[in-house]
Amino acid sequence: MNGSQFRVGLQLYSTKEIFDKAISGNGNIPIDAKIIKEKVDKYLQKAKDILYNFPKADQKQFTNLFKSEADLKVHNKTNLEVLFQMKIDELKEEDRAGSACFYEQSMLAFKKFRKDFYLEDITVQYLKAFRSWYVGEGNSNATSQIYLRSLRHIYNRAIKDGYISAGHYPFNEFKIGTASRSKDVLYPEQLKALWEYETKTNGEKKAKDFFFFLYLCNGMNIKDALSLKGKNIRNNMISFVRAKTSRTSNESKEIIVYLHPEAKTIIERWGTLNTKDYLFPHFRGLATDVERKHAKDVMARNINRDLRAIGATLGFEVNLTLNLARHSYATKLKIEGVATSFISDALGHSNGSTTEHYLKTLPDQKFKSISERLLKF
Repeated sequence: MNGSQFRVGLQLYSTKEIFDKAISGNGNIPIDAKIIKEKVDKYLQKAKDILYNFPKADQKQFTNLFKSEADLKVHNKTNLEVLFQMKIDELKEEDRAGSACFYEQSMLAFKKFRKDFYLEDITVQYLKAFRSWYVGEGNSNATSQIYLRSLRHIYNRAIKDGYISAGHYPFNEFKIGTASRSKDVLYPEQLKALWEYETKTNGEKKAKDFFFFLYLCNGMNIKDALSLKGKNIRNNMISFVRAKTSRTSNESKEIIVYLHPEAKTIIERWGTLNTKDYLFPHFRGLATDVERKHAKDVMARNINRDLRAIGATLGFEVNLTLNLARHSYATKLKIEGVATSFISDALGHSNGSTTEHYLKTLPDQKFKSISERLLKF
């Protein structure tokens, strides 16, 4: 703690007389004073345990650990819930609500797997068992990999901070892997059907508009769309940095999008082009990422509800949501013969392997057409 001093509030109920007797500890003290003394001693011991086990904790981390109901150590084992919570608190301090929520969900998944969640228990066998259990519960392998990566990050931090030896590291022998399952997508004929669909309500109109706005803007993420401001538009071009990578990349990659006339019409219908503020109104007046995340979640949930209804009406086999705009954009370019390197740049990916996960297998009709030409010399 570098010798720093600060106060931490406690909730103790006592008269001044009883409290003074408890603290003094002189002679025979009444039972009420003994109870107070035991509580104070327990708090003092917890403070000592934190200073011993987490010597690098700053004031906020110390306070959170001190107020936590989780046991810091059990049989000389480090509680992983505490280490996860330290990471979550850091993310909240940085106003990164989405990332904090992700680590909270990961922690809950591991605790649901096994109630006892300790750093020293993370072995190759544990990791294999978690993956088998999670997928066996009907969840996707891709999500299990995401959660395992979060655990690996916490484990690496624990080694760096001296909570465990690198000799116990289980991830050298256990490969998390990467999901290779293709994304759901709308093919050109389905996009045409959606484009020609006559909306019946204002909600359907907004849902359809925002789907095609994202599609026309390089498969833009909805958070990035709602984050656009007047300064992002210059000469019918949109330039922005993806929120998803802006904090993690050493060099933020700028994405350039042509402002299609239809995309411009959608902005004018649901927002405004002539502003220094957000083009769409959903983030206006919101100061924190927590508030913006909530607004985005509410808006996306409502839009996806209407999109699913439209998709059902059109007979789509896939579940129509805003996410399909990004996948459909990438696949449309692939069908048009556009190089993967260009698609990767347009999507804002740092490498082509990430882009491949967005490129759905070509439609059956395309394979049929290719096959029919094989003997035409």
